[in-house]
Amino acid sequence: MYKMKELISVCLLGALVMFFNGCSGKEVDEKTKKEERALPVKVARVKRGSIEEVIYLTGNIKGEKEVQIYADVPGKLIKKLKDVGDPVKKDEVIAMIDRDEVALKFSEAEVKSPIDGEVTRYFADLGESVFPAQSMPRSPLVMVADMDKVKVIVNIIEKDVGRVKVGQEARIYVDAYPEKPFIGYVKTVSKSLDLLSRTAQAEIVIDNPEHFLKPGMFAKVNLIVKRYIGVIIIPRTALIEREDENVVFTIKEGMAEKRIVKCGVLNDTKVQIIKGLNEGEDVIVEGNYGLIEGTKIKVSTGGVE
Repeated sequence: MYKMKELISVCLLGALVMFFNGCSGKEVDEKTKKEERALPVKVARVKRGSIEEVIYLTGNIKGEKEVQIYADVPGKLIKKLKDVGDPVKKDEVIAMIDRDEVALKFSEAEVKSPIDGEVTRYFADLGESVFPAQSMPRSPLVMVADMDKVKVIVNIIEKDVGRVKVGQEARIYVDAYPEKPFIGYVKTVSKSLDLLSRTAQAEIVIDNPEHFLKPGMFAKVNLIVKRYIGVIIIPRTALIEREDENVVFTIKEGMAEKRIVKCGVLNDTKVQIIKGLNEGEDVIVEGNYGLIEGTKIKVSTGGVE
């Protein structure tokens, strides 16, 4: 009888242990499920820094001093004394022309450079006919440019004309060196607008001592019209732009919190915040599109920038 009671006690104890273990397991599973349902995001710290107000433009590279040279007499191009890329001095002979005139059949004419520079292009090949510049359109023979400084001519739309001033800095990018910004400065701004395009031309000059920049290159220009120092900034990816409001998401008690913000300057990477955020808060920069306020949030490892 005693053994029977002992056996029943052991069975009851085992059942209780299994019951409590089962309850504990359910609690762990529920907790895991809740954590799994939390949306993984990355965040960045709201901080003070600098931001640039930028106008994005395009243009073509030209030599700052650039001349197209015509033949003085009609004839055929018979000799190139200087080839493309060769340096030339003012009044140095670049090419020779077989003069195509009666009684001067084999008399050669010289083509000289009017400036110091570099031969950047021939418009005619050996043996082709060349002509002096006349009232009717004629192709030049050769182009010479001073390559130590180059320029970009850009067109400024009407609403931006008042923001562009002589001396402003610009960063110039070309496809040949996509990661290398070349620094230039606004030299001139047109005083009038083109009546058809409603744009004003501005000339940006760039030092080019190593001659990386070549005439004819397509240039992307970031013209810096103003810099703001010590302002509250966030990454551009944190901002959700809507027709009626600008929104960012912060985190409060593990959930997404929507903030309507007032923005100042925006560029490709940063946004100036005038109202709606405080320095030191975290804003969501990944996982924020389509996010609903109150959604459970889990910050990914290494997610704070």
